[in-house]
Amino acid sequence: MTGSVLSRRGFLAMGGLAAVAACTDTKAAHTAAATPSPSSAAASPSPAALDLPGLRRALKGQLLLPGDAGYATAAQPFNVALGTRKPAAIAKVATVDDVRACVIRAGGRGVPLAARSGGHSYPGYSTPDRGVVVDLGAFHSITVKDDGTAVVGAGARLIDVYTALAARGRALPAGSCPTVGVGGSTLGGGLGVVARPYGLTCDHLRAATIVTADGEVRTVNANRDADLFWSLRGGGGGNSGIVTEFTFDTVPAPSVTIFTLRFPAASSARVLAAWSAWMAAAPDRLTALCAVTAAGTPTNRVTGTWTGAVTGLPAQLNALIAEVGAAPTSRTTNTYGYLDAMKSFGGCLSKTAAQCRPESAGGVLRRETFRATSRVVGKPIDRSTANSIVQLVGRRSGMVLLFDSLGGKVGALAPGDTAFVHREAHASVQVYSGRANSGPAVNAVQAALRPLVGPGAYVNYLDPQQADWATAYYGANLPRLRTTVRHFDPDGVFTFPQSILRA
Repeated sequence: MTGSVLSRRGFLAMGGLAAVAACTDTKAAHTAAATPSPSSAAASPSPAALDLPGLRRALKGQLLLPGDAGYATAAQPFNVALGTRKPAAIAKVATVDDVRACVIRAGGRGVPLAARSGGHSYPGYSTPDRGVVVDLGAFHSITVKDDGTAVVGAGARLIDVYTALAARGRALPAGSCPTVGVGGSTLGGGLGVVARPYGLTCDHLRAATIVTADGEVRTVNANRDADLFWSLRGGGGGNSGIVTEFTFDTVPAPSVTIFTLRFPAASSARVLAAWSAWMAAAPDRLTALCAVTAAGTPTNRVTGTWTGAVTGLPAQLNALIAEVGAAPTSRTTNTYGYLDAMKSFGGCLSKTAAQCRPESAGGVLRRETFRATSRVVGKPIDRSTANSIVQLVGRRSGMVLLFDSLGGKVGALAPGDTAFVHREAHASVQVYSGRANSGPAVNAVQAALRPLVGPGAYVNYLDPQQADWATAYYGANLPRLRTTVRHFDPDGVFTFPQSILRA
């Protein structure tokens, strides 16, 4: 792709769907507040209820209003398919007191109040029409302590987190899209390409600083406001308050071998079933994705990671090939340091860290167009189910199913240990299309997958058209989440169409 940068989704699905290119985290952060549909926007409360001049005077940072220089760029959601957004104001907050001012002066005024970290919310909830956006982009500091603990601002992008940690020989398991903000990704759980050896991003969270609905600044951890801390580990962004800073434990940065295998298109169902059985028995060092891409005969690709010394990986790949029962049409392996591995998945291996940022932040990675949703796969996929899944995607042009393996350290915690409930699941599957008008087709496939793989879904792949979203995202953890959020936000300052308060 001369002159362009290939995104994670393009990297993973390029075997048969070059148009697919969403850099949406394991991914994608959703942050805070409501985005009215065109039909509901006219009925929503007027931003005139806000004292925007007073808010502007209260901020050390900048308050952008419609017509101001920089407003149009700042109002763009990452997903081009969402169209033009027109927030009442965008607060580019500079301090925690700025965040408090936004909560106190704009919260509870009848208009959406939305925190924005990287802006990758699938439905665009972090850039609401007629609302106030609290842009955390200035909260990007990263401090790595001698004990390996990392203190990270909620607006830091993953490429900057990986780069700062690499300089100290450390790593944090997280999403593979470099432009995603650490905030929303962590709050929704944080699936990634090394999840099986190291767990989710939220599993490494040790403390967080949050401005709650009452304007108070709280530092929460397992011993202080423990229920609130629990909810921040997989309960989704935009609930209870605005997180400004995270404290993570990290791991020694491993070497990572990235492998890819493609098999003949006629064997795609066998590949999916074989991949599923293979992952069910795989060592924790192995994490892999299986992509099934729409075509007359759907194509396939298996992409994954092996952490540490490469010894043992060839035998694992040979076992997959034997399970498929067909020779791969291609097989590649490349070993990198952790930072370069993440840059490779992000489609910017040959670029500097600064270039791996979005264009709006001085980088070269562009906004993208996509429609997506998800299911969580409860158990291994047998051959009959795999056949049904491959037939389902069939000729739905522009669509790919991306199966991400779970298990390993993800399953080391119980479903109730954190708000992320899918600890016992086998995999997640993202239904993804690079076409702006494909929303109905994407949701039709998601609905058809429910009886095949199970009712769950991943909260960082928010889908406003999903009828069963509350139980799908949170399962048995929903009652505790409701109680916790209502305690810290009794007046509904932080609500949006798929917030805990509306579940």
